[in-house]
Amino acid sequence: MRICIIRRYVVLSVLALCLVQTLSPTHTDATDNTNEAGWKLYTNARFGFSIHYPDDWRLGNPMPDGVGVILYPPIEQSLVAVSGHMNVVTGNTPEGRQTLEEFASAHHRIITDLYSKKQITLRWKSDQERSLAGFPGKELIFTYTDDKQGEIIEHHIFSLGRNEGRGIRVKVPRSAEEQVMSTIRKMLETYQPGRDQNAVSPLVPKQ
Repeated sequence: MRICIIRRYVVLSVLALCLVQTLSPTHTDATDNTNEAGWKLYTNARFGFSIHYPDDWRLGNPMPDGVGVILYPPIEQSLVAVSGHMNVVTGNTPEGRQTLEEFASAHHRIITDLYSKKQITLRWKSDQERSLAGFPGKELIFTYTDDKQGEIIEHHIFSLGRNEGRGIRVKVPRSAEEQVMSTIRKMLETYQPGRDQNAVSPLVPKQ
């Protein structure tokens, strides 16, 4: 039973970066507060992280279990998902849970499998070392060709603490990549983790 639960967390952690909701936007975690640039603020009640986003981006519905939300830039076929997840999978950290490298490797496998089931071949770029709100992180980048959307590129940026992790998924047509990513870089300057994701969490089951 415990093995099944752990496997479920592996899949859910990765899917949190990939899940897209298409329902109409009705979300209560966002506030009307703005920063100096006039951007809106999204704060996640479950994991505590927050990020500012442009006021012309549409706020989508929350992801299942309150792990995050999807933002829609005013560019057709693009989206930005911000989410958190638990690190409860057995791995090689001193606490016995996943390392950042192990999480990235699992991310590669699960994403590749998900797209292969849709008969879509991914072209992976080299992983990049990144920092997310001061925590060591990774940026995974891949492209693919969609019959309806043409060439698409995705950037998956995430960090992983001893108990929790944070992630941002960017999906955009290749032709608009720099336009969206320049905004993402500014957004990341406003990103706050909310709490120390290395701290002991009451949500992590005892070993």
